[in-house]
Amino acid sequence: MLEKLTKQFGGKGLSFSMQGNLVMFEVENSHAKAKITTHGGCLLSYIPKVGSSANNDILWVSDQSIYDGSKPIRGGVPICWPWFGAADEQGLPAHGFVRNKAWQVESVSNLANDVTQVVMTLESDAETLAIWPFAFHLSLTIEISEQLLMTLTMQNLNDVDLPISEAFHSYFSVEDVNSVLVKGLKGSIKLDKLTNAKAVKPLVDYQVVTPMDDVYLNQSKSIEFVDTGNKRTIVLDKMNASSTIVWNPGSEGVSNFSDINKQDWTKFICIEAGNVLDNTTTVASGDKHSFAMKISVENV
Repeated sequence: MLEKLTKQFGGKGLSFSMQGNLVMFEVENSHAKAKITTHGGCLLSYIPKVGSSANNDILWVSDQSIYDGSKPIRGGVPICWPWFGAADEQGLPAHGFVRNKAWQVESVSNLANDVTQVVMTLESDAETLAIWPFAFHLSLTIEISEQLLMTLTMQNLNDVDLPISEAFHSYFSVEDVNSVLVKGLKGSIKLDKLTNAKAVKPLVDYQVVTPMDDVYLNQSKSIEFVDTGNKRTIVLDKMNASSTIVWNPGSEGVSNFSDINKQDWTKFICIEAGNVLDNTTTVASGDKHSFAMKISVENV
């Protein structure tokens, strides 16, 4: 596998390796370094080379992550698709099944201004059809530059329309989650999934209080969150995405996760772009649907 990938894509700023049973590849250009695994099509690292985050990772990955292919890696940007959260049927995986499938590297391109574009694909097969009886083609495009752009495109290969829930389950590295301030959520509809409290419309910026599992519907504006300890503001722009999810398990909830060190819950916050719950999208038979997020970093 590594020999084939190296022969096909070597010499384009890529290097391939194995971590456990999983294929990893690293991309480097004049703007940034990134690490991706074909397992789940998961971006694991994005390190800018300039600015306040120069040589510091934007993303967080648990040091307790499993690399044998039996489960998704805990961290980075897992892909939730074709459903978000618990499945409708008992026994099916939470957040869909594509984050635990092997994706194919379709292309690696050097674009203008030294931007590196990686395209990975995943198609329905016997295993996915047994879980979800619909044919599909997925394409994940990652553009690595002074900003990070991720686009997920789905083609509906069925003769029926399909409702889809989806999200980029981004784990961001922070100095202390309890000091994070999230801006841009005002005017959306907040659903607290921990307490199932009545939906509300936020009127102020959100000072993180853990634990939290909040879904913000009808929220398509840019999100900014201030990571004071690392002296940076991370900006998340969304395209064709109407939901934002903010999650951290907190000091007690982290005990439910065997692949997170019990002291590490303060080191990350999940701020996720997607279309979930009442923002679920329906893709017509034969049509394509895309959504995207762009991540950039500013000095505090």
